[in-house]
Amino acid sequence: MTTTLEQVEKTAQLSKNNQLSLMIFQVQFPKQDYEPPYYGMNVFKVREVLEARAFEVSEMPDANPLIEGMIELRGVYLPVVDLPKWMGFDMTEEEKQKSIIIVSDFSHNFVGLRVAHIHGVEEKNWSDIKPASNYNVNVNTNQVINHTYLENSEQLCFILDIEKLLIEAMPSMAEKIFSSAKSVGESSYNFCEKVKNGTILFAEDSKAIQKYMGMVFDQLGLKYQAFDNGRLLLNYLDELEDVSDVSIIFTDLEMPVASGHTVIKEIRSHKKTSGLPIIVHTSMTSENNSREVIAMGADFFVGKVDTSLIVETIKKVEEKYYS
Repeated sequence: MTTTLEQVEKTAQLSKNNQLSLMIFQVQFPKQDYEPPYYGMNVFKVREVLEARAFEVSEMPDANPLIEGMIELRGVYLPVVDLPKWMGFDMTEEEKQKSIIIVSDFSHNFVGLRVAHIHGVEEKNWSDIKPASNYNVNVNTNQVINHTYLENSEQLCFILDIEKLLIEAMPSMAEKIFSSAKSVGESSYNFCEKVKNGTILFAEDSKAIQKYMGMVFDQLGLKYQAFDNGRLLLNYLDELEDVSDVSIIFTDLEMPVASGHTVIKEIRSHKKTSGLPIIVHTSMTSENNSREVIAMGADFFVGKVDTSLIVETIKKVEEKYYS
């Protein structure tokens, strides 16, 4: 399944209306008297779906146990992540032959995710996506970030914290990310009074990315407040009588209850908040997505975990709003 122009346009239209398309899959094959859990990921991050039997996995020396190896796809080598293993399940060699590899794009990092099979694609409203803490069920909550229900069903569908998976599966990438966050404070940045004394608000549902962003702002000596989803950030702004202390809004796009698109739309539509700078910080880094959010009213668009670009973009906000 290759992403076509029509699919991209459809996804952009859904996003504008606080909706998304979820690819639903399972990481285990059904067994007698056991129906494995269902999981979902945004179709916009999916580039292709491959039959695993058609691709030989080459071993990678000294790779993390979660990385099975590499596959070659039209001359490009992609790491294959053993998603079942991360979830605490082991596939047999026979099951691997029957499995599917989802080729996904996270901030221009292309990876293959092994799953048992694809259930289908369902369109959801972001208000139907609930934070992980809102249910009581026996799943690993360190891996699950949100949940929803399958169409016309009471069957739970869990949404995984894929950013957390990639950080765990690729320690060298994680080390690079967090060392860049720690070292950013070593340089001297002469921020203007508004940025230095104001508060950055950011909405991000991935705990791993929240930790990273907090580290960046701490090292820069900037005050900040984090929110687990867009609605919590919007509610906070709504309760403020005066937003003059708010220096910058950072928002993810994919979030439960209210997406980043809704954050942009509501901030720009209210007189009290319409003048606040908005930076989109997302792993959905296609050019089409960038154009879309800028057209909706965001000021800048930053791919996730790019520390130098975050600093550079804060300086751009200063030039645009506070110079």
